[in-house]
Amino acid sequence: MTQTKKRLWTFVTVAMFILLTVAAGCLDRPLTPGHRTLEGDVWVLKLDDAGDREWLTVIDSGKFDEAFSIVEAPDGYAVAGSVSDIGEFHPTPRVILLDREGAIIWDTTYPTPDDRRGTGIAPADAQGFAVAASHGLVILTDTEGSERHRTDLAAEGEYWAIAPSGAGGWIAAGDDRVARIDANGSVAWQEPAVGVSPDSIPIIVPDPMGGLLIAGEAAGASGAITAARFDDRGAQVWNTTIRGGSRERYLLSAARQDVTGGYSLLAGVTGAEPAGVMEFSLGEDGSILRQNTINASAPVTWTPDGGYLSAALAENDYGGALLRVERLDEDGATRWTSTQRLDEYSRVMSLIPTADGGSAVLGMYLKY
Repeated sequence: MTQTKKRLWTFVTVAMFILLTVAAGCLDRPLTPGHRTLEGDVWVLKLDDAGDREWLTVIDSGKFDEAFSIVEAPDGYAVAGSVSDIGEFHPTPRVILLDREGAIIWDTTYPTPDDRRGTGIAPADAQGFAVAASHGLVILTDTEGSERHRTDLAAEGEYWAIAPSGAGGWIAAGDDRVARIDANGSVAWQEPAVGVSPDSIPIIVPDPMGGLLIAGEAAGASGAITAARFDDRGAQVWNTTIRGGSRERYLLSAARQDVTGGYSLLAGVTGAEPAGVMEFSLGEDGSILRQNTINASAPVTWTPDGGYLSAALAENDYGGALLRVERLDEDGATRWTSTQRLDEYSRVMSLIPTADGGSAVLGMYLKY
């Protein structure tokens, strides 16, 4: 089961330029050159199975809108993010449900006494959604977006992920912590995630027997990724860290369990020439069995037929952006390339294949 990792790029003002970094967790009041307030909008792009645009929906509340995670739902597509007043950065968790044509069905916020973002989302069968928010807050909603229950792990960390557990209930992970939450909202167990950086959204890969894999950037090891396997009671089974060369940096994009019982990881590579994507295969014991290079960009994920889906911004400035989405076969050969013009400076947050053979891309506009 693949959960595409969604990556936050923080925004800070330095002199007369905005620098984009991957130091998630230090996003302060957003400003543009000259200390003008920065506005964020959310966009979702839907492509068909040939890469042609079906629709582009822009979500602009007039405030600072963020988005981190997108999943396909029975009625359309659900997005987890947050909203904050312009100039006063106090984010509130938020979920937006779009229909199959990109129209907004509902847009709901979940007030909290302190600043929290909604950074992960998973379908809860026909019951609604499970949402992970900052500091280990888990919110269960109904199909109309109304809150049914919330569990607060009283943890640290801005960026949390969530996935259904094979043992029932949910797995939530963030800030180098992992917890299983029962269907009624009670915490079954909570353990250290052992080595996963708290400064990025982890990827959770549950298995049917109740165990799971937590993968993410390695804490204290710049450019490395780590994967930790846990049993159904939260005990660590193994932990594997993958490091590149002296100048290489791996940015984990996707993880899944293989039919053999092992795992596969997809990671973008920066700092190396040529840049691309590495695919790693791990055995049931966490050993690295093989790795290969794919001529693609991150974010990247698998398609149901064993190929790959990749997205990158070929151009990007305040006059607009050019998004390139590619569909590759299982050998890495390009099947099609789709280029889409965007209206504002953009950031790609997530990419998923869709049940109709197409794809959906989640991103943000940055405007001033």
